[in-house]
Amino acid sequence: MQAKDSAEFTELVQRHAALWYRVALRVVLDHAAAQDVVQDACVKIWGAWDSFRGTSARSTWAYRVVLNEALTAKRRARPTETLDASQHAGIPDSPYFEADAALTALYQAVASLPERQRLVFQLRYFDELPYADIASVLGTSEGGLKANYHHAVAKIKKQLAELNLDAFEAS
Repeated sequence: MQAKDSAEFTELVQRHAALWYRVALRVVLDHAAAQDVVQDACVKIWGAWDSFRGTSARSTWAYRVVLNEALTAKRRARPTETLDASQHAGIPDSPYFEADAALTALYQAVASLPERQRLVFQLRYFDELPYADIASVLGTSEGGLKANYHHAVAKIKKQLAELNLDAFEAS
């Protein structure tokens, strides 16, 4: 590899490592496993650096590598543990903020979604990726993603309504 490639790789990793970690964490639901996923993905990204075809942005390509590595790690680790949202989502335990209960409920509702809906919701809602980028990352059509996102939002709203979290909206 040339020094230029090494510098570009280093810059990519420094710019996106925190995002990659959050993506991996939401998939594997374990801090140590998420760190391993990002490390393994970085090794794969570096190894395939010269074979990048340029059909998308390099950051989108790398994001897809991280997501695929996280999904592979999750499949290898089955059975999946149940989500303790306050532990895995970085939500501090606090008796002073009502938002903790609402955030915990949100993360639990997201965790209960089917995998495809969960991924689309996470990429769109939490990472604020445009549908075009999500389509590139997941290798699917934008129309299908929009439908998955719509169904995910409807299921999450239904679960939150069943928990009667409307009181938190008024606060």
